[in-house]
Amino acid sequence: MIEPESPNATISTKSLLIIQSGFLGDAVLASGMLRAIAASGADLRVGLVVRAEFGDLFAGHPALAALHRFDKKRKGGTRELADAIRARGYDTALLPHRSLRSAWAIWRAGIRRRVGFRQSEAPFLLTDRVEYDITSHETDRNAMLLQRIGIGSRRASAAPWLVPAAAAVVSVKDRMGDAMPFIAVAPGSVWGTKRWSPSGFAAVIAGLRDRGMRAVLIGSGGERDLCLAIAREAGLDERDVLAGELGLPELLATIALAERVISNDSAPIHLAESVGTPVTALFGPTVPEFGFAPRGAGSVVLGMEGLPCRPCGIHGGDRCPIGTHECMTSIDAEVVLAASLVERR
Repeated sequence: MIEPESPNATISTKSLLIIQSGFLGDAVLASGMLRAIAASGADLRVGLVVRAEFGDLFAGHPALAALHRFDKKRKGGTRELADAIRARGYDTALLPHRSLRSAWAIWRAGIRRRVGFRQSEAPFLLTDRVEYDITSHETDRNAMLLQRIGIGSRRASAAPWLVPAAAAVVSVKDRMGDAMPFIAVAPGSVWGTKRWSPSGFAAVIAGLRDRGMRAVLIGSGGERDLCLAIAREAGLDERDVLAGELGLPELLATIALAERVISNDSAPIHLAESVGTPVTALFGPTVPEFGFAPRGAGSVVLGMEGLPCRPCGIHGGDRCPIGTHECMTSIDAEVVLAASLVERR
């Protein structure tokens, strides 16, 4: 049983809900809280809310008593989520997600202690408000929510926290055959301005091939055409374009088996960190200081320093506000290639 530290709370935590229904990378980072809970030895029944499309990644996690798959596109989905979590009888909820919808769901569910960030969209629905420090790493910000209920410290461990499903690992090894080791390249992003140039990725892949190293292209189904175009330019066999062909468990296994991941500032960075794979991360409109850069052993962050327009937003955008996209186009392929060769696992 965990006794709360907040002077405003009188509830002993026996059952805990973590709700992070943001993007995939956000959900992966929030899942690091499960490791901290397990390491604390706390006798807790823990539930996790993520978007429905991400649920397979966390299914069967040993620290979870319940996994709630939230269909954000379904009419009435938020009300259904609130009813589902009410039925589980959680007494405490942690909200790394700062949305009004998440806060409303746990309030409607009748969860008595609701811990989130002061800068959330609905702080009035929270019983405990923690300062969101934009200069801290996201995993540390999440750790501060846990600390509020007496678990762990203000700084999260940088050690890996997810383990790929054994069946997914076997499936990926069968698919890759004898062509291992390899580097996974993730050229996509939800945000257009976060994407480095296809020709840059193609040049890096060609450079890896010239050094006798294999590269595979990973991403969502919507990024498959982008990956196919890069493969053609790089002279890469289409069989090495895995974008759109892997479920999330298999994607995590692929990243875990890779020697390194080369990626824009997007979910593959966080998937790689969660399993301990080094990352070459390309940051353009966003900056590492926002708290989403990799910090694991062997990881490298690249970006153009000194641009007066950078950063232009916390998420990036569909197009460059000033029309130059210099923050990404100025990143040199030779620099990316060299950074990706600094450490072999």
